[in-house]
Amino acid sequence: MDKSSPSIVRIAGPLDFPEVWRLLMQSHQENAIFPLAEDKVKWFVNRAIYPETIPPDDTAFRGIIGVIGQAGSLEGLIFLSIGTYWYTHAKNIEELMVYVDPEHRRSEHAKALVSFMKMQVELTGIPLVTGILSTQRLEAKCRMYQRLLPKIGEFFMVTPRTLSMVSS
Repeated sequence: MDKSSPSIVRIAGPLDFPEVWRLLMQSHQENAIFPLAEDKVKWFVNRAIYPETIPPDDTAFRGIIGVIGQAGSLEGLIFLSIGTYWYTHAKNIEELMVYVDPEHRRSEHAKALVSFMKMQVELTGIPLVTGILSTQRLEAKCRMYQRLLPKIGEFFMVTPRTLSMVSS
């Protein structure tokens, strides 16, 4: 029997910081393709959880973290920001991460987090760009996104170790 909370996304607040951090570290361990820079991650998370501390003239990163579960026992999260591509001034919502704790993956949490992303498009009128960069359960994640979102491309990665495996 699934003991997950209802799949309802709410905005993370200061009491959620320890659990947000736990889920971020779990996600990094499971999915990261680059090493963790804790100082950088804390900077981003603090700006999302404590937006009132950002001076009005500070135009650096602003984001939002949506969470599922109660403070002290979060089950999933989504981290979004507003950015621009290098070739335009047009804004887009960027999905930085969607993650559900492994103990709650039989829930509807992932779908609720994707719905939350789509709701941000409706609320802001800003288009969303999202994708999947993962080292585990990639195909299942891709199938879910393909059911819920229009596809516009794919990601690929070459590392010095894999360069010789790529044909020219």
